[in-house]
Amino acid sequence: MRLLKQAIIGITAFSILLFLLSLLLSPRISVSKSVLVNAPKEKVIARLMDLRDWKNWNPMLQDSSITYSFPSASAVKWETANGKTNTIELKPYAPDSIFVNISTDNVPSFHSGFTVVSGADMPGVVKVEWWISEDLKWYPWEKFYGLFSESLKETYLENTLESFKRYMETPAVSPGLPGEQ
Repeated sequence: MRLLKQAIIGITAFSILLFLLSLLLSPRISVSKSVLVNAPKEKVIARLMDLRDWKNWNPMLQDSSITYSFPSASAVKWETANGKTNTIELKPYAPDSIFVNISTDNVPSFHSGFTVVSGADMPGVVKVEWWISEDLKWYPWEKFYGLFSESLKETYLENTLESFKRYMETPAVSPGLPGEQ
């Protein structure tokens, strides 16, 4: 009985310690990565705004076992294996910025966006920045999840941006959008 009492006290103390430690962790994950792309700014923005084109560079839309529905060029929906409906919607919020709303069953999962900037010092080259921001709940396991998911998101953004860069800079693979000459 004495051993059981010590185990309960130890587990309780450890749980309280983890909870207090989690209060020191940020309730938000924010990740940002960028890449330089050798392409005209207008073409880069047009590619980013057309979700039908994302299958050429973004692994999120490359699963051949999933049927993707495109209500418009700036929206896509698909159903997961567990019956949830994922949605991505793009909205321009400045001449050089795109807001990405990602939701599951109409509940926002996290927010994301792109900023495309051209510099006078490097004509024909644009900087594409992709950011993700996710608000976490106060639960300790959510906060600790945030510690690990941040590095996973960084790797995903970096790899996907490199794929986008290759796609944009390879003429044979990057045909014009409808209406482009």
